[in-house]
Amino acid sequence: MGKSLLQEFLSLRLLDIGAEDSRLEKLESTCGELAKTYAINPQGALSPLLAAWDPSAGEDPSLLHIGSVLQGHWPTYRGAFTGEPLTLYRAVVLESVMRAMELQGVLAVAVNLVAANLLPQLKVGQESRILEILVGRADAITAERLKQVWPDQNSATNLAPMAVPPMNSLKKIDENTWFAQVAAAAGSSTNRSGVTLSNANPNWPNQGPPWSYEFAERMTPILADMHDRAAANALKVAGAAFKSLADAVTAKLNEFVTAEQARSNQREATGHLLWWRQSLYSETAEKPYRKLPAALVAWHMALDMSDLLPEVYPPAVESLLFESVDAATGAQGDTELTLGELLQVNGATSQLAQLGWLTEQRTTASRTLLVQALANSYAAGSPEAAKLGVDAELKMLPGDWAIWLLREIKALEALATPDAVEQPAEADA
Repeated sequence: MGKSLLQEFLSLRLLDIGAEDSRLEKLESTCGELAKTYAINPQGALSPLLAAWDPSAGEDPSLLHIGSVLQGHWPTYRGAFTGEPLTLYRAVVLESVMRAMELQGVLAVAVNLVAANLLPQLKVGQESRILEILVGRADAITAERLKQVWPDQNSATNLAPMAVPPMNSLKKIDENTWFAQVAAAAGSSTNRSGVTLSNANPNWPNQGPPWSYEFAERMTPILADMHDRAAANALKVAGAAFKSLADAVTAKLNEFVTAEQARSNQREATGHLLWWRQSLYSETAEKPYRKLPAALVAWHMALDMSDLLPEVYPPAVESLLFESVDAATGAQGDTELTLGELLQVNGATSQLAQLGWLTEQRTTASRTLLVQALANSYAAGSPEAAKLGVDAELKMLPGDWAIWLLREIKALEALATPDAVEQPAEADA
């Protein structure tokens, strides 16, 4: 695994846990437990993560909850600190998320997307280096997933040559295997010491026909057995070789089909995006974007484009979104909107309030993304500010807000469809 964020906090003297190595071991075990929890339920990592990378988060409930987990590994930890050790909680969350991303790729996708929005707006001070490590790893994992779903259309499918499995050599048979039987067929005794003949031929070769008749009767089953064993050994080796070859061919064909399916899916997504860009019609608003105010254009375009995209997408997609918003809003697109104005969209005059997916984003979490804040607002019937540590007067062009919202939507979609993760083994009672 890469660098420990706990160690980074300690190295930068942002966290002091004393000189006892056992304390660090207790923190490591706490992170291990949380990492497994976040890997299995990545949605549960969102709220503590949003608080953990904001040094001004204060006594956020999602951070205070970390204390109860830490208590199980370090029962006396409160005696080592004055007040709530918020920096300790934040360090534990960040390290746990770092570990969980290695097990749960969709969490890395969400970190990549949400960090691109929020981190430039937060004053992280000395912790910037720590967050760079976390986000850098999330970016790397996301890039690997992007290669799988959005391959380069300008190059041929480049698969590694199939490795032909070697055929095992036939097992050499010990020359002494049939000696006793052959000797018994040839006569009643042998010059080899320690060899006992069973039911030996009572005749000797100089006895002529009696010996030859007896020898033929005895030697025939020996040769048949020798043949059968050799043939069975050859069939076993050949069967294993053919199975290995068939498995290798099947795996390579499946790899090729998967790669070509990804190319086909990408071409289909590209075609849908081009049609959407040219038509400038909103499926979620059920009307052309040009008939919507700028704030609603940002919302509906982000929602509509998200339906046309796979889990991860290349940076050029966000450029396409910005240009589409600019084309649909005209002069309005040159006027910056505040965060408050973006959230004060009237549900009665748009289709946003009726969207089932948006309704499902309601949350009681202590930290909410813009999408979640709007969902809560519609559910409560009154505006709710997003709890992100971002100034409500933050201003951006409608196109930039659309990109922000698209990232949130794809992050929430990713967290809602996690990869299968092996359940941790239960300890024996």
